[in-house]
Amino acid sequence: MGENPEKEIKCLKEKYGFTEPDRGDLDDPTIKWRHGKPVYVKANLAYLKGKSKDHHVDSLERLVENLVKTWEMEASHKIDYSQWNTIDRDAYKVSANGAEEFVGEDCIAKGNYNVLLAGVNKEFYNYKKETFDSSHDLFRGTFKDGFPWEVLQVFSGPPKVTFSWRHWGIFNGEYRERQGDGQTYDMYGFCEVVLNEQLKVQSIEVYYKPEEFLKALEGKLSPDELKGGKTVMGSGCPIVHYKT
Repeated sequence: MGENPEKEIKCLKEKYGFTEPDRGDLDDPTIKWRHGKPVYVKANLAYLKGKSKDHHVDSLERLVENLVKTWEMEASHKIDYSQWNTIDRDAYKVSANGAEEFVGEDCIAKGNYNVLLAGVNKEFYNYKKETFDSSHDLFRGTFKDGFPWEVLQVFSGPPKVTFSWRHWGIFNGEYRERQGDGQTYDMYGFCEVVLNEQLKVQSIEVYYKPEEFLKALEGKLSPDELKGGKTVMGSGCPIVHYKT
């Protein structure tokens, strides 16, 4: 990543008409942040440079993508559960691949990585031995330029929103003592989100194959073997490869 990510973002926006993700109320002075107000410059640049779809600003895909990115911001950075604005706080629950279901404020203590990796074989990841901070440090240290996420295709709208997604990152850090190889590692999956009448999240069910991704990070699979998941991409507006 270049020395001036703000300048790179500006160039991409001017050249390709890209827009940065909307993550909600980052400038609200009343918010209680876990480790200070988050800065998304590096994350936004990684997203703009690596995304495979360019959804129209008024599309359902863009709406869902921004909702999920705002939810992720709140789950990762807002320490006060009462300040989460994307969810129905009385009904909120999250699970992955039919494994343990986490509800309400439990998600603040565990963090998204631990919640979504709860069902993984403990040979690859034991969420009970990880804290909120250790889990985030692990993957931030693996993908030093960010671990961006995008919606690929939305199959149904509210109240039950179903969509496919892609998560990716350049392995330029270190994962459990394995040095990164500079390659892009892709993860694909499917998600079902139930919203109430105010479009607040009541439940999130994620379906994906995290063990394959973790095996690749350990060097037991090649990054190319992860690309088999791209069959969930569906239709949409693909990005033409470009140079910055």
